[in-house]
Order: sequence, then C-alpha cells, then structure tokens
Amino acid sequence: MPILKDLHLRMTSKCNFNCKHCYAADWFSENHALDLKATRSLVDQAIELGCKKVTFTGGEPLVTKFTVPTMKYCTKKGLRVELESNGVLIDRMIDDCKDYLDKIEFAISYEGDDQREAKYSPKVLENIRLLVSLGCDVKLQTVITTINIKVADSIFELSKELGTKHRAFLSHSPNGNATHLSLMALDQWLTFLQYVRKTYPHVIVELPDLFSGGAHKKCGWGVHRCEIMPNGDVTSCGPITFNHRHFIAGNIYKQPLEEIWNSPHFSAIRNLKQKDFDTLCGKCPYWTTCLGACRSISYASEGKLLSPHPFCASFYRALKDNTLKPELVATVARAKEWFEAVDLENPALAKGTWQKYNELMNTPIFDQNIEWKS
Repeated sequence: MPILKDLHLRMTSKCNFNCKHCYAADWFSENHALDLKATRSLVDQAIELGCKKVTFTGGEPLVTKFTVPTMKYCTKKGLRVELESNGVLIDRMIDDCKDYLDKIEFAISYEGDDQREAKYSPKVLENIRLLVSLGCDVKLQTVITTINIKVADSIFELSKELGTKHRAFLSHSPNGNATHLSLMALDQWLTFLQYVRKTYPHVIVELPDLFSGGAHKKCGWGVHRCEIMPNGDVTSCGPITFNHRHFIAGNIYKQPLEEIWNSPHFSAIRNLKQKDFDTLCGKCPYWTTCLGACRSISYASEGKLLSPHPFCASFYRALKDNTLKPELVATVARAKEWFEAVDLENPALAKGTWQKYNELMNTPIFDQNIEWKS
C-alpha cells in the first residue's frame, strides 16, 4: 500500500485577507470548516497509512477555533506539524501552544503591501519578529508577481535580516482573484531569477527543474500527499480543486480515508509515466526529478492537467524564434541539453538553432552578472 507521508488539512474555506493573487478566493464566501472530531479521526486514519507530517492550511487556518487543538493532538501523536498562515493572528495562539511551540514549523506568507491587505502589514511583521524571538522554526513564503516585484528587495531583506528561511514562487495559479493576473514575461523573470540568486542566496526559488537545477523538493501530489478540502472532499491537489470541484477522490464524511487513498483518482496519478505528459514534458531529460513541476499552474494556464509548465513553453518558443537575449539563455545552465532533447519539429535542426546562441554567447555582449532593477 502506498504510504501517505504528508496530510494537508485545509481547515476552513474562509480567510481574513483577500490577496490579489489568491487562487482560493472563490471559496471565501462559503461556510466550510473541518471540526475537531473530523480532524482527529483523519489524523488517526492517516497514521495508520504511514503519515509523518500534517500541514494546516486553508483559507486562513487560524480563523477557525479547531486548528490549534488539532495541532496539539498531532504533536501528542508524534507527528511533525506545519502551519501555513498569513500571520496576522499568530500572537493570539502563542499562549495556547506554548507547551509545543517548538514542534511547529511556521510558513508565513509575506508579499508586501500592494499584493496583500496593507492594513495588516504592521501586525504581520510584528508577529514574524515575535516567532523569531521565541526561537520558532520560521519560513517566509512569497509569490512574486507583476504587482509586487518592485518591492521584492524589501521582502527578501526581511528574511535576510531575521535569518529565516525564504521560499519564493515566480509563477502563480491564474485562478480565483488571479484569474486576470498575467504571469511575468519570460525575459523579466529570467533576469529577476539571476538577480535573486546573486543577491539573496538564502532564497529558494521554486521553478521547473530546467531552471532550478533539480535541487528542490517536489510537493508529492497524489503519490505520498493528499489534501482534505474544507468541505471534506479529498484530493491530490487543493489548488486545482479550489477551481475544479470535480477533481476529487471522495469525501471523508462518506468513506474511510484508506479507501479514498487507494481510489482510482490517486492510483491514476501514481501510475503516470512521462509518455502520458504533453509535448515538452514528454521529451524533457529532467522529467524524472521535475515530474512536470506545479500541475495547478499548468492546468490553469493551459487548460490541461498534463500540459507543460507555461515557463517551459515560453522558453521553448523564444529559443525557436531566436527572440531571447543570449545572456538570459546563459542563466539556464541546462538549456542546450534540454532544447536539443525536446525540439518538437525536427531534433536535427535543434543543434543548428543552438549554434546561433553559441556564437552570440562568445561575443562581448555576454555578461552573466545581470543587474535587475524594479
């Protein structure tokens, strides 16, 4: 039987923020929440399936009174606990969690004033500093978009100052509030990626393996992770299910978790092979570590679950059309091997196309130390 290592509990459909990039916003007006009886039962069932970690998320998990007691229950069972929060209510939970605060991993979303609820920013910053002062395990998480890229330095400087981990995303799922929020242009995010690597080496940037080098842990959707939606639906990917409500394997109020975990929904995902993926993913030499990267972004952007990540698709088109500056191509160490492997029209021509870039990269215009300015 497959081991369920990571259980994600989306405790509530509600949120006290209304961020401009939020993929889950369509659920905010609905009154769904997992209660203590349901969550304790889920934790017990998950342990029987091999669970080692429970992640609490939402909506905003701290707007429901059942999150803190369920976290306590998990720590008593010896499970790792992660809390994904917007941070504004953190101070209110400290006293209730003081006996097991050191067993909680805090992942606090921090995107700057323009993309989030600016009126809450002082409190969020205060609470981040509070957690750090208490010696808690803190990680900041930031989605960089065309809205907040101009204040990225101030965002990353905070984690640099505090010595916390920082995880950044350069793509977002264009659903919910972000339905009409376009992804960054290829040259913009490639330039920004180089700048972040040079200036903020402590920041982990989540991207397909072509661009990241394959160093980052994948989410494990459907393979060793499952998510419980606020209404009890069980899915392999919450971000997809927030916008495609049929994308579920069952419901905890109708079936035991073990039965759902072994359902056709999860079995189909576990049995996916590279040949099942479309175009670029189907030929990508890094698929075994990348596995197509974030499926919710591909699904939302391309309309198909197994479409390539939009950043890979735009990178390929730019190489084919010879429209990308050589210095930007050079920031992708794996680009040549990848392009020659995935060229869709005529693999033999890929080498000739790449030769143009080789020639350009050897000219004086090539400068790998790209400067990014907002």
